[in-house]
Amino acid sequence: CNPAVGGAGKSQLVHEVDALGGEMGKVADRTYVQKRVLNRSKGPAVWSLRAQTDKHEYSREMKQVLEQTENLSLREAMVVDLELGPNDEVVGVV
Repeated sequence: CNPAVGGAGKSQLVHEVDALGGEMGKVADRTYVQKRVLNRSKGPAVWSLRAQTDKHEYSREMKQVLEQTENLSLREAMVVDLELGPNDEVVGVV
């Protein structure tokens, strides 16, 4: 199973994250197996780029980027319950 970065629904979001200096597109560029422009038979307004990435390589690359980011602490734990507020909004995790 190769996860896709981009596509008809997510392509715009990936471009916006990329424009703001995000890592999603950069890591996808380093780990893609195949890139393809979708909806090529239609007009340019609906074209979108999709990259099929190597699932494990993408995870390793992104984890490395996050671990090397200054002022970012990563915590891993099992969430067993959510604490809900008066309007059923999540206010904490257990």
